[in-house]
Amino acid sequence: MKRVILLSMMLLFAGVTTMFGQPAEAPIKKNQTDLFNDFYISYGTGTLYYFIENEGMEAKNLSGTFLVGFSRSINKLIAVGFQLSYTNIDRTGIDYLYSYQQTVSYTNTKMTDNLWQGIANVRFRYLNTPAFCMYSGVGMGVTMDYYHKTVDSVASNGQKLLPAGQLTLLGFRFGRAISFFGEFGIGTNSILNAGISYKFGD
Repeated sequence: MKRVILLSMMLLFAGVTTMFGQPAEAPIKKNQTDLFNDFYISYGTGTLYYFIENEGMEAKNLSGTFLVGFSRSINKLIAVGFQLSYTNIDRTGIDYLYSYQQTVSYTNTKMTDNLWQGIANVRFRYLNTPAFCMYSGVGMGVTMDYYHKTVDSVASNGQKLLPAGQLTLLGFRFGRAISFFGEFGIGTNSILNAGISYKFGD
């Protein structure tokens, strides 16, 4: 009986030693080219809406564009997706009024634009390596402008639908699953844009 117990303990000890003695396998890092879903958040500046005067008013303050998006790779070269963004712009203006007696009066106008954009886009990757890619892209969509307007202390609210579009001349992504990316382009979102990207899924 003692021999059986001793033999059992030796076999158990040998099994535990073998199990913990094996070196742990390092996790395999997947290439960004093999991860087809891309979720990203970013901040940009230089929306075209800032440079477009609204009823003779001048833009005084720009919050920048806060953006969240998702894209899905169709193949190694093309990805399609959708992005949502928010931008706030404050505008001021003075309207001068002349009477028939050449007397002058004026009104002070202030407007705040809260711009919510939805844009569907396509990206074209012309350099796609395991940890780095470069791309261009184009997107079109709509903007809902929820605005607040004050004319000589008389306030009003409203909303209007505007076109939206973004042309990415140069974009790059550096990393594998989690990465940094930046873009240069022109459109209603931004001219310069940078953020964090997370890719997942086969």
